[in-house]
Amino acid sequence: MLIELRKLRIIKALSEETPCYAAEIWIDGALAFHASNRGRGGADDYRQAGAITEAEVNSWLRAERPQRSSHGMTFDPNLEDEVARLMDQAEQHALLRRRLRTHIVTIEDDAVYSYPLKGRPAVVIAAAIRAKKPDAEIVNDAGEAGIARAVQLLLTVAAAEQT
Repeated sequence: MLIELRKLRIIKALSEETPCYAAEIWIDGALAFHASNRGRGGADDYRQAGAITEAEVNSWLRAERPQRSSHGMTFDPNLEDEVARLMDQAEQHALLRRRLRTHIVTIEDDAVYSYPLKGRPAVVIAAAIRAKKPDAEIVNDAGEAGIARAVQLLLTVAAAEQT
């Protein structure tokens, strides 16, 4: 089951206790739900738009995704957690794309680093990094695959810091 968020709009100005957002949830290439949250601490709202139900998705997630632990408690995966994970992924992707405009971003030893350009040509900075660290992966040159890998590493570090 491939779960995707499309048409994601996060309204930070209205986000108080939870993210205020609206999005479409697509499952296996078909629109399944319209999702939203008003940002005032309540649960996400899902309006079914396809044949699959929220209970079916939650059942699949419990079978396919690992449980998560936080503060000594264990939680089963569900659609709300999956949407939150996908939103985090989308936000990190957007932040990283913005950073690529003014920095050289590298992956070195499964960690993400950024080097500011400070008005210097990106080619010069990248060449200097490659000369000193030949094993470093330059995310700026790696395309979408490199960006996706960097995002996953950033999310993994953030998750480890929360536990």
